[in-house]
Amino acid sequence: SNIMTVNTAIPRLEKAFKIIESGDVILLQFGRSVVHSKGNAYHVNYTQEICECEDNELGGNKCKHIWASQLLQRHLEQVVKN
Repeated sequence: SNIMTVNTAIPRLEKAFKIIESGDVILLQFGRSVVHSKGNAYHVNYTQEICECEDNELGGNKCKHIWASQLLQRHLEQVVKN
């Protein structure tokens, strides 16, 4: 089942990197962010993995908005450390 989980995450990860590259993730305090996608602004709590989008709210999936926020936050942490 681990392989299935990874496979379903791959398209979301690819989209997450595109969102980051286009500068559409705004990291806020306390593990929160705002992610702009397709004309919408989604409020994300990326530590609790909660997003307002349908993929997360209705599907219960770790959506591209959560992935993008977590990836950017981790990247910035590494930059600050080095």
